[in-house]
Amino acid sequence: MKTIRFSLAALALALISVTTYAQTAPALTAYYGVKDALVRTDAAKAKIQATELVAALTNVDGTKLPAADKKALVTAKTNATAISRTTDVAAQREQFEALSTSMITLVKATKPAKAYVQYCPMVSASWLSDSKEVRNPYYGDKMLKCGSVKEEI
Repeated sequence: MKTIRFSLAALALALISVTTYAQTAPALTAYYGVKDALVRTDAAKAKIQATELVAALTNVDGTKLPAADKKALVTAKTNATAISRTTDVAAQREQFEALSTSMITLVKATKPAKAYVQYCPMVSASWLSDSKEVRNPYYGDKMLKCGSVKEEI
């Protein structure tokens, strides 16, 4: 009987993970759009991409996430919304730091795709990338390659 309960619990957890994975993948893609716009120091594009990220995060069913990951989802939406409301690239980059922290938590929890956690020592902040090649969103072309890969998810 214990084996059956364990198997059912494992199956339920797997179904939740698959659902959340499928919902989180578009959010990760939209996040990369924000990151890439900030790498290019394109505040108008970052604003548009952040709007898409908010929409994608809204489609993630937070009820299927553990409490810490639910908090990360809410925080990510808040920071993406703040980025979507300004064309001040400095303000966008400031919000991007907290957005990245939340997105790293969500990606670790749901693993929607291979991602690299990269780190900028100049601002003591991390971000996600779909490539091992460092392209710093905090400084753009001023310090494009500043940073390193800290982790692969």
